[in-house]
Amino acid sequence: MKKIFYILLIISIGFTSMGQGIHFSQWYEAPLLLNPANAGSYFGDYRANINYRNQWATVGNSYKTIFASYDMPIRRNDRDQKATGIGVSFYNDKAGKTNYGRTEGTISLSQSVSLSKKMDLSVGLGFEYGQVSAIYDKLKWDNQYDGTKYDESLPTGENNLNESSTYFDMNAGFLARFFGRKKNETNIGISILNATQTYKATLANNGSDDQRSMRIIGHAVSEIPISNTGNYIIPTAFFSLQGGSSVIALGATYKLNVGMQSRHTGYYNASFLEFGGIYRHKDAIVAIVKFDWFKKIQFGASYDINISKLRTASVYQGGFELSLIWKGQFN
Repeated sequence: MKKIFYILLIISIGFTSMGQGIHFSQWYEAPLLLNPANAGSYFGDYRANINYRNQWATVGNSYKTIFASYDMPIRRNDRDQKATGIGVSFYNDKAGKTNYGRTEGTISLSQSVSLSKKMDLSVGLGFEYGQVSAIYDKLKWDNQYDGTKYDESLPTGENNLNESSTYFDMNAGFLARFFGRKKNETNIGISILNATQTYKATLANNGSDDQRSMRIIGHAVSEIPISNTGNYIIPTAFFSLQGGSSVIALGATYKLNVGMQSRHTGYYNASFLEFGGIYRHKDAIVAIVKFDWFKKIQFGASYDINISKLRTASVYQGGFELSLIWKGQFN
């Protein structure tokens, strides 16, 4: 009985880690989580990101995920485009009565080759250190039932439960950037996460069931100007494949210039209100709204309307998500 319970526990709390890594609906607002080649790949001297997601709160003990990163170009070419970039990132993901979760820290390095004023190519590597952990104090075991009732003072009889396990892993990625006349961008990338396929999907003892599968991500986003209005349409696409799990998402937002910049300062001194949605195949419809203040501080909020098989239990409620980005220049 104890072994069966333990196996079920590991399967239930480890399923997300084994089949599908953490994800955000605003994936393009967590660039270092998406692709290590994104490190320093933007216009500016520094960029800091914070993302928070609370998923399936109506079902029970929800998944809570926080991600933070800082990245910057450390060398530029003669066109003032990034040549070498570096970034650091951190995330923590927990759920359930045991607070089962994963904590990872990553250092990302990227190198770009400029093909022209309108295009460059980047490759990136990520080196990560992580820990899987759980706290079993809130669980009830069969040995703690005295025949009539539960008695938490009784010993659990479980002496070999792993409470934490650490690992190293690597990521790699490729990114193509295309620049418009107003510094608007089109980015297309592909990345490979969990490249070493580290045996740390769960807290099991490094068996074949504990292997965390390699994850392949494809992503694209484009800022398309609308005539001379100063507004943009931003289509975006995302694909993830990990083990037997896959995610396909397509969407678009409308980026409205709210008219705060002068007529001479242009795109990178403008403020924008952005709104739209994303369809994640057989999973959710996502509503998104963002405000970008002078291309320095951007705040975004999104909400998933669950349309998966879990929609009855979740009452169509999925995940609430927030993002905050701060970009700037040293001078």
